[in-house]
Amino acid sequence: MARPRMSSDPPAVDRVPGAHEVTTTTTICEARAQLHLTGESAAVVYRNGRPVGVVTAAALASARMAGGADAPIGTVMDYVAVPVDRKADAAETVHVFDHAWDWLKRRTRASRP
Repeated sequence: MARPRMSSDPPAVDRVPGAHEVTTTTTICEARAQLHLTGESAAVVYRNGRPVGVVTAAALASARMAGGADAPIGTVMDYVAVPVDRKADAAETVHVFDHAWDWLKRRTRASRP
């Protein structure tokens, strides 16, 4: 069964021949080429078919300038998507946000010289 779209505006990967989904393992160089191809300034980053974050062209350009063109974009995502289960209790929800916070702390430590 196909998942319904969130918006009536299809993503650029549906509109541009040769465009493909950006994943956490896509390299910074590949993601920059993808944004150039689609004309978008940011891309949703997917893992296992689910959105996990957003990466912008500015973040990709900065990472490339720092010599990380072959690094996966999971290391430079600007925003982390946090799935929230409406039926979960407060403790479960906080746990999910803590996991996202752990990712952000790891990314920040990894980017320091």
